Amino acid sequence: MRMDSRSRFWLRLQAVLLAVAVLLIIGLLAWLSLRYDWQAEWSDQRHQRLPDATVELLQSLDGPLEAVAFVTPDDVLSSHVEQLMQRYAAHAPDFRYRIINPDARPDLVRELGIESSGEVIVEYQGRQERVHAPSEPRISTAIHRLKHRSDRVLRYLSGHGERSLEGEANHDLGALGERLRERGHQVQALGSDPTGLSPEDTELLLIAGPRADWMPGLREWVLDYVDAGGNLLWLVDDGDRDRLAFLFSHLGLDLLPGTVVEPRAEQLLGVNDPRFLVTDDYADHPGLSRLQGVSLLVAAQALDVPDPERGWQLQPLLRSEARHWNETGDVDNPSYQPDAGELQGPLTLGVSLSRETASGGEQRIAVIGDADFLSNAYLGNGANLELGLSLVEWVGSAEPSSLATGRAAPDQRLSLSQPWLLTIGGVFLLLLPAGYLLLAGLLWWRRRRA
Repeated sequence: MRMDSRSRFWLRLQAVLLAVAVLLIIGLLAWLSLRYDWQAEWSDQRHQRLPDATVELLQSLDGPLEAVAFVTPDDVLSSHVEQLMQRYAAHAPDFRYRIINPDARPDLVRELGIESSGEVIVEYQGRQERVHAPSEPRISTAIHRLKHRSDRVLRYLSGHGERSLEGEANHDLGALGERLRERGHQVQALGSDPTGLSPEDTELLLIAGPRADWMPGLREWVLDYVDAGGNLLWLVDDGDRDRLAFLFSHLGLDLLPGTVVEPRAEQLLGVNDPRFLVTDDYADHPGLSRLQGVSLLVAAQALDVPDPERGWQLQPLLRSEARHWNETGDVDNPSYQPDAGELQGPLTLGVSLSRETASGGEQRIAVIGDADFLSNAYLGNGANLELGLSLVEWVGSAEPSSLATGRAAPDQRLSLSQPWLLTIGGVFLLLLPAGYLLLAGLLWWRRRRA
């Protein structure tokens, strides 16, 4: 086509008219967005209203409910949190909420221990619950725990040399107990006469390192508590294999002999002591879904799970690495000896047991092959504190079947298998770049020939 002044004029006019039309369309869409509101939800839940169980829970509250959400204004969660809070406010007249920019209130972020944008602090009758992911199931579960925690106590056995949730010695669990009380848990010691111990008023029972044999009466109390559906967190310590053999047998568990050792302790920790064990192999378990980082265990013992009894559903919680083994000889100079009953890792360091109760709820038990990692001396190492709090929250928060479990919707997380990861990586990192280079070379060659 031959270009002259007339053709150039019409081309310029066409470009100007196209730009004006695009600007007019954008302006019209902006005007329509201000006058009309349209929403579409493509999430897994596919509804804008709260579930009936959540509505009944909100209507059963006998006091004001408050929520404080920490979200930056430019976060993609900002509008989601606002809409979610409005849905709760529509069904609870005494529900009040605030959305705070964490960048503008660093004092509150430090005071409440906020770790990331999107966290929600729910408060009811002077007790608080922390919700890390702002979703309806998690918030509803937190409200349910707050409502039913007023008369339920976290009890721990004492009087036989156990580690105390109020003690200040290095081997005690006082720092953990303080954090639990900050989160609204009522902590109470239970002596050698546990009269009145029942699942109805006990959030969970903690057993941590008795140094003396229990009286037969106490044994019967604990076994009756477990059979009645009570939640239990058991931090296995030295001597438990003999002193609490009856409880191992009752749950269908056992301990492997020896101590799990870390052959790379000096390289990883700078400490020439193989009793220090580092692991980040957390199982895909609902109680550990938020856990990140490594945990430091000390003189851990591996669990043997031949066959759980009485209809328990068993899931692993913690596993050691493949380089670890249970040393049955001199722990200071470990040497792998399979003939001595030593097993190469990964070894099971913690398990959970769960089963449905007669009332429609769920009984939960967690057994961890170490108690030192939650002691005052080691609580601040790695993810130890987060691991301990996650275990307590999961064990003590068994919900009735009519209420959401607090698990995040499946569409919030994308899980791909190893073959799919390799396929996607090969396509986007190899095939597509190679195809683009080949196409560019072909075009260059054709133009060069032309």
